[in-house]
Amino acid sequence: MAKLHWLATVLVPLATTLTGCSGGGSNDIVSGSPTPPAGLVERDESPIYAVGVPVVPDTVSNSGGAITQCSVSPPLPSGLSLDPQNCTISGTPAGVSHATVYTVTASNAAGSTTTRVEIEVKDAPIAPDGLDYLDRSIVYPANATITPNTPISTGGEITHYSVSPVLPAGLAIDPQTGVITGVPTAVTAAAVYTVTGANSVDSVQAMLTIEVAAVAVPPVGLVYVDHLPEYIIGVPIAYNEPAYSGGEITQFSISPALPAGLSLNTQSGVISGTPTTELAQTTFFVTASNSAGSVTAQITITVAPAQVGGWLPADAMNQGRFRHTATLLRDGRVLVAAGNRKQALSSAELYDPSANSWTRTGNLARSRQAHSATLLPDGRVLVAGGFGTGGGNALSSAELYDPIRGSWSQTGSLGQQRDSQTATLLRDGRVLVAGGEGQGGSLGALSSAELYDPVTGTWSLTGSLGQPRKQHTATLLPDGKVLVAGGEDVGGGALASAELYDPATSTWSPTGSMSQARNAYAAAQLTDGRVLAVGGFDGSHALATSELYDPASGTWSMTGRLRQARDFHTATLLASGRVLVAGGTDGSDLFVTELYDLATGSWSQVGGLEQLREQHTATLLSQGGVLAAGGIGRGILSYTELFH
Repeated sequence: MAKLHWLATVLVPLATTLTGCSGGGSNDIVSGSPTPPAGLVERDESPIYAVGVPVVPDTVSNSGGAITQCSVSPPLPSGLSLDPQNCTISGTPAGVSHATVYTVTASNAAGSTTTRVEIEVKDAPIAPDGLDYLDRSIVYPANATITPNTPISTGGEITHYSVSPVLPAGLAIDPQTGVITGVPTAVTAAAVYTVTGANSVDSVQAMLTIEVAAVAVPPVGLVYVDHLPEYIIGVPIAYNEPAYSGGEITQFSISPALPAGLSLNTQSGVISGTPTTELAQTTFFVTASNSAGSVTAQITITVAPAQVGGWLPADAMNQGRFRHTATLLRDGRVLVAAGNRKQALSSAELYDPSANSWTRTGNLARSRQAHSATLLPDGRVLVAGGFGTGGGNALSSAELYDPIRGSWSQTGSLGQQRDSQTATLLRDGRVLVAGGEGQGGSLGALSSAELYDPVTGTWSLTGSLGQPRKQHTATLLPDGKVLVAGGEDVGGGALASAELYDPATSTWSPTGSMSQARNAYAAAQLTDGRVLAVGGFDGSHALATSELYDPASGTWSMTGRLRQARDFHTATLLASGRVLVAGGTDGSDLFVTELYDLATGSWSQVGGLEQLREQHTATLLSQGGVLAAGGIGRGILSYTELFH
């Protein structure tokens, strides 16, 4: 089953300071000369509010000169306002508002800086997606004021925080904002503290390890959540936040100076702002220190012109989910079905590109995740298999979605319980389901395959794969055959083998093997009929390689190499003929997006995702954009975004 990488990764939030929350700074006057604000960050970068529910005031941190004036563009949603002196966002939303990036500008006599906040207002509250902290494994020195440890929450706004067990003596958590402050007064052994963030819908948790030592200890293991960002001129950047452990960092610095428009918060290490000039790929070194020592991390930053392409936020789903399916309907809407959020889901919803909004539709009869979904010739959607809550619960049931009625009906059951299978619409209208994982996991990967006949609503066994496999890919070739390649075998090993299904004979035959074994990779069929396989997991690490299958020769050949190794990502053929690869994981979840150019056989990086994510879906819309939805990142995501 897929891996919950985000739980093992430091998903780092920003930290604010007490002076920053009041609009002040740590370097107001140097030798009698004022300094401009710098390192500006809002406490909650991407809240999803609800109509009629007062928001928790969203304050800012600023490590530069004192703020004297604030402004925001475009105007905030109705009912919300920005304090012109300290940049705090407050109020009660008065109406629904689409997900929008707002640029907050803070200034004084010496200059100005910017930051972003993404706000959406829904008609009703939705659950929070996730919760974490900048300092999630930290050693504080006794009897010294800590830098306030501020949470980052995603999804529906969190309105109440609590912690268990009680924090070390001298430390306290703000029940409204979740900020941890104070002066630890006694040496305390390392212990795990569970912070719970809740709203009226649901709750999420973050695990913190806190120790109080007699003296300061040095920080260790500094990394940034996005170590390879590509930013777009004029577009406010998603906060780039540091992760570290060991002693608390009290000062950050960077060399060389960041490109114009970007700045570093010297207290929290967060990089924010709006780049104003183009920058070729450049490596920057961030040094983080305290009285006991320092640690250094490097970040490679590119700033590109706007025409390169990039992502913009779209409205969030009403339910965070991963291991779901997304299907483009004939009318241009996108059906997202089931998946997982703490447990398997039966909910479904529709995205309307013309309205940029999600609406709930009928629930499935059975909760399921890691299932398949196929658009049938008559416009209905066939969902089959998957598994319920917990492992070893593969399903044989199948359901049909009617987009006209907005409802589901049961259809014939699979002959074999399975999840993580592929489903391919054949030219004659039947659906080929191949491989997957069997009931209980005791069967491991499956070699069986079945055909669904939409006329009779029944399944029938067809020829078996030559190799049991799951988490593979399947592609309908121009001659009507189906290419199945890679995946994971019965023993959990990654596969390089590939085979072809011939609908005319109902048989499988081997074809050329990939140059590299790959599981949890992505595949896309190019405009010339060849199939691009990219990234994946070879059993020991994520891959940066990609290769092409030529149906004419039945062979694979290596092509350009990704800049970022990844698995559990997506690959989407664009109208331009290029292939967009987005997100995934390489031990930690990714923002990085790349484009494959068939003419040159090479990859180029483009503007990163708004949200880091893996195990999401990517759907090419009728208008040509790509909708990325859900997945795992800073929690199980409700956020969606559009590549344009």
